[in-house]
Amino acid sequence: MVFELIELAIIIGALYLSAFEWIKKRDIQSNEKNDFFIPAAFLGVVMLLFIAGGVSGEGFFLPFVSMICGIAAIPLVISLVLTGMAQDQQKLDGDLTYNVGDKFWIIHKEDISLTTDQAFFIGKQGEINEIKAEGTASMTFDEDPDISFPLESLSKLPPNSEKPEKKNWWQ
Repeated sequence: MVFELIELAIIIGALYLSAFEWIKKRDIQSNEKNDFFIPAAFLGVVMLLFIAGGVSGEGFFLPFVSMICGIAAIPLVISLVLTGMAQDQQKLDGDLTYNVGDKFWIIHKEDISLTTDQAFFIGKQGEINEIKAEGTASMTFDEDPDISFPLESLSKLPPNSEKPEKKNWWQ
């Protein structure tokens, strides 16, 4: 019985953490605020039902468990709402979205350090296979296997067509 409860706690914990991981990945993949507000509204309603069921003593499971489930959803709702509110600014800033199947060029930027394996692909175009929440994308190139790159090193434009920084008259 104790081991079953421990296994259940581990599964619930993994699901809980994977929800935060999903929010990070979705933020990379989308600049639409409704992608975050709609799940937040749904989760908020479910959360209120669980809390109300716990307070009234008629919870879905046990009143105490219903209260815990409802309260545990609060950080998820807050994370979804805050991420959704940041989407308009990301659109204004021109932040790119990265999705599986998109093709990007690998470019060199001064503030990003690439390994020698990654630097070999500068100037080449690859296809995204996987987006990782830590801000990297696994990409495939015609002749080589998957390799991960920081999202900042990806560009929709080939490296030679990158716009140079605008210089002021004194530079």
